[in-house]
Amino acid sequence: MSAKRVRKSEPDKSLQRVAAMAVPTLSIIALLLGIMGQVGCAGLAARPGPSQPPGGGSSPVMSLTPPSISFGSVVVGSTVSQAIIVSNTGTAALTVTQAAITGPGFSMSGVSVPLTISPGQQTTATIAFSPTSAGNASGSLTITSNASSTPVTVSLSGTGVTETRLLGASPASLNFGSINVGSSGSASVTLTNNGNSNVTISSVTVTGAGFSASGVTAGTALTPSQSVALDIAFAPAAAGSVSGSVTVTSNATNSPATVALSGTGVQLGTQHSVTLSWTASSSSDVIGYYVYRGTSSDSLARLNSSPVAPTQYVDSAVTLGQTYYYAVTAVDSSDMESTDSNVVSATIPTS
Repeated sequence: MSAKRVRKSEPDKSLQRVAAMAVPTLSIIALLLGIMGQVGCAGLAARPGPSQPPGGGSSPVMSLTPPSISFGSVVVGSTVSQAIIVSNTGTAALTVTQAAITGPGFSMSGVSVPLTISPGQQTTATIAFSPTSAGNASGSLTITSNASSTPVTVSLSGTGVTETRLLGASPASLNFGSINVGSSGSASVTLTNNGNSNVTISSVTVTGAGFSASGVTAGTALTPSQSVALDIAFAPAAAGSVSGSVTVTSNATNSPATVALSGTGVQLGTQHSVTLSWTASSSSDVIGYYVYRGTSSDSLARLNSSPVAPTQYVDSAVTLGQTYYYAVTAVDSSDMESTDSNVVSATIPTS
């Protein structure tokens, strides 16, 4: 048996060459990556940022509050004032160099220019309207400063009105109904300044036996729309009908204001009577009350021809032994009545 010579295999030289070439290729890539990383970092670190404006961007910002002013109606010869606030909402000092106001009757006080306002601070000026004649007026306030949005303008408006003084009295008359001799009934008259200027009362005069007034004295002053209660009392000293008046004198153009008064004194004795009293209505426009009577609860008739102001009523026209039923209604200035109150009854003695 002949032996075969086994030839030892040799490594593939082509593979060796590839392998030999692979090492430097990887090294070159790594080297390139390293260079790129170094260049990139250096580039980021050296890149210049955006340029800053001089002073770090600080600037003043002016704000006016309110942006417009309306004074409404102002009596000729008088003055109404309102405040305006000048604010610096910026980050640098605000310098106001000019403040100009235009329009008839408008003026400004409280500030002088030049004026410096620090960031976040404010100052207050006063704008006044003093009309010298009746009619509409308009104007403006213009403020100039070192802010970028300058000047800033505030519109002004107002109306001059003629002076009026009017004193109203409500109700125009008071009827106290029947009041027992020796007792008294009370009611009130509301005095209101219906003009646009102050009204000063100089005197209050009462006529008629048993009538008196309180609550308002000479020198009482009422501002426009202000009201005051004038209290009237009736305390008859004798039986019979009484009429009178209360007169209020003032500096109003319609002075004096007069309220008519009436009532009846009833003498107690053998004559029987029914005295009624009730709780006053809570409505502000009530001027008095109507009293109803009947011999049954479903047949009531009005006793008084005009509203009585007090919250009581004396019925002296009664018959011995008779039972009467009563109800009351509240009445406003238009003579509109409320629904009936609850019904009450009273029986007159037989002797």
